[in-house]
Amino acid sequence: MTDLLDETELDSYRDRFAAHLSQTVPGRKEFVVGSASGCTLTDAGGRDYLDMTSGIAVANVGHSHPEVVAAIQRQAARYTHVNVYGRFVVPEQVEIVERITGVTGPGMDVAYLTSSGAESTECALKLARKYTGRPKFVAMERAYHGRTLGALSVSWREEWRKPFEPLLPEVVFVPFDDLEAAAAAIDERTAAVIVEPIQGEGGIRVPSDDYLPGLRRLTREKGALLIVDEVQGGMGRSGRWFAHQNWDVEPDIITMAKAVGGGLPLGAVISTPEIFATFIDPPLSHLTTMGGNPLSCAAGIAAFDVMVRENLVEASATKGEYLRGRLGELRAEFPEAMVDIRGKGLWCAFEVAGDANVVARAMQERGVLVGSVLNSSGTVRVTPPLVVTEAEIDRFVEVLRTVLADGIGVAS
Repeated sequence: MTDLLDETELDSYRDRFAAHLSQTVPGRKEFVVGSASGCTLTDAGGRDYLDMTSGIAVANVGHSHPEVVAAIQRQAARYTHVNVYGRFVVPEQVEIVERITGVTGPGMDVAYLTSSGAESTECALKLARKYTGRPKFVAMERAYHGRTLGALSVSWREEWRKPFEPLLPEVVFVPFDDLEAAAAAIDERTAAVIVEPIQGEGGIRVPSDDYLPGLRRLTREKGALLIVDEVQGGMGRSGRWFAHQNWDVEPDIITMAKAVGGGLPLGAVISTPEIFATFIDPPLSHLTTMGGNPLSCAAGIAAFDVMVRENLVEASATKGEYLRGRLGELRAEFPEAMVDIRGKGLWCAFEVAGDANVVARAMQERGVLVGSVLNSSGTVRVTPPLVVTEAEIDRFVEVLRTVLADGIGVAS
């Protein structure tokens, strides 16, 4: 759809959307999407928005990057889907996995391709249970790992877990960034500890420098595995290829998705040949129909190569420092509204004294998209494409200044 729509057509799409697409959030949708390019999202009425969300940390190379678009077009002309698991070699799968495992660290040489973060979590939980023969998982308070039954079992918020119980048994939640609590919970029945190196939906919370190394030590002492969830933090978001690399930790299993596919559905679980060998006995211990779809892999290859050539991982680190510096200026100017700034790279958040959703709506009205998070009501999420410019960051900051100057963000 390229032509602009009038108000009648826009209302028609909103009404038909509400009538035919199952909703889990009440209310009428804000606008109808028209197109997106770089850091700009344009609605179907022709209004431009500066996108500081990247579709929740997905469009790391920007929306509709020309090389990603060209790769999708070439692949679509060849084939879009074949049997992706068990019978054939799909060259696009080989190419993307070689790229990913080339930046994960020593020994992490094998990948299982998926379509989403929740699917990656499910695979990782099964893999840990089967490899260790143990039933228990230790997860973190404020954690979010997905909404399918296994992933939901290790996601913290009780109001979303309770209606679907019984979930996986023997899941223990401990406070994030608390090694003493983790040590008390990890025992000889623990298959794995699952942790986000930086909590995403928990509020972009960065742990103490000894936390992840401490979890690594504790899991090794008890013979448990360490699963790091890099669904949001992977692919350069934190200023390193993966967030756990900020602390030089070597996990047993890495889960990822979101930005891996360059805007198309693609995820992966990365581990060692030894751990993945457990899925061979019995054969077909885990399966997928669409994971590693050739079209998604082609998009992922192109996006990865753009990241390397344009040094976007390094850019994430330097631009993230610039972004947090500019936010620091606003915090000094509006201390009653902005109470904290957190993050690494272009994985950033600021805490307001009031409701983050009110701030996000006010910024959208002024042409800038930011987001809230699921498990921290005052947190505003800022995760722009890694191609964002300093000028675009400045524009975001000036719009935020007008919002805070209007008294939005102050506790009511």
